[in-house]
Amino acid sequence: MMDRGTVKLGVLFSQTGPMAVTENAHIEGVLIACDEINRRGGIDGRRLEPVIVNPAGDDRRYEELATDLLLRQRVSAIIGCCLSTSRKRVLPVVERYNGVLLYPSVYEGFEYSPNVLYGGAVPNQVIVPLLEYLFTHCGKDIGLIGSDTLYAREINRLVKEFLTESGGRAVGEIYLPFATTKGRFEPSLEHLVAREPQAIISTVVGEDTVSLYEAFSMVQKGGNVPIASLTTTESELSRMSPEARAGHLSALTYFGSLNTPQNLEFVAAYQKRYGLDKVPGVYTEVCYVLVHMFADAVRQAGDSDSESILPILSGAVFKGPAGDKAIDLDNNHFVLRPMIGRASEKGDFEIVWKSPGVVRPDPYLVSYDRSLVA
Repeated sequence: MMDRGTVKLGVLFSQTGPMAVTENAHIEGVLIACDEINRRGGIDGRRLEPVIVNPAGDDRRYEELATDLLLRQRVSAIIGCCLSTSRKRVLPVVERYNGVLLYPSVYEGFEYSPNVLYGGAVPNQVIVPLLEYLFTHCGKDIGLIGSDTLYAREINRLVKEFLTESGGRAVGEIYLPFATTKGRFEPSLEHLVAREPQAIISTVVGEDTVSLYEAFSMVQKGGNVPIASLTTTESELSRMSPEARAGHLSALTYFGSLNTPQNLEFVAAYQKRYGLDKVPGVYTEVCYVLVHMFADAVRQAGDSDSESILPILSGAVFKGPAGDKAIDLDNNHFVLRPMIGRASEKGDFEIVWKSPGVVRPDPYLVSYDRSLVA
């Protein structure tokens, strides 16, 4: 699929709509990686060209645009999708036309496709360490609040299984539609707080994350119950007031505050392009790594068609900002090192816990007992 000396990479993220704050962070990582690759001579002299389209938060448009990227634009691969509903609309298209999807977002697991590289964390890599941390530092009475999405409901189903088998309980469970305002979050949070949770696990995503945290700062009024999120990154924190974001937890596999030589170099490149007041988050980092892996695979294969690059991508390794990133040969998911960060008033995270080693992906949770010991 080489075209006029270029290698085309489809970029399928919403730049507008309810997920824009999150999906634009994905695009930032793609563009940094493309710039680096092209400055270093491209892919064996061929320029890596990002073909960016905007589905604007519409799942049907993800499917339509994925088809257009593969058949008309003739891209060699697509990096894209954040929500599981959009991924599930794109997956049949990618499989039908034997394309490649680089999927960079945390998700609920229980999926495999030979045409997809799953760069985001699965439940065993983030839910398990987060619950163990909360059981030790907060307690086992957990409130659940999420956007009304497939991801949120599936994650909370798993959380409730772990709580039941570990002597904990879900003291409340609330789902709200996209575009929920701060004012609409407040009564739901008042109801949840009245049930005295020791922590609240949030699967609220996108722009609504900002409304949730701002509403919670009003409802809690100086209390010390933390929101513990699997999705809140520096991008969402940057839109909140200092008092709304401070003290809350996120379980992720990268934070911009990570103090390693590789990450300091990455943050410097990011801030040179996007401004010194911005901090990269996990979605930016994963996209950066996936694009480099894709470029390396095309370089090794000498071609960019899926049959040439997929065998190389499965099992690929790249030294990224958070250390070596590897793709598990058994399931095409990333081997990752979980971390837990506490948000600061200034909008970054203090890393309060880090896994002693990497955690292999177990997307079907076949190796995990649901009983956790705090």
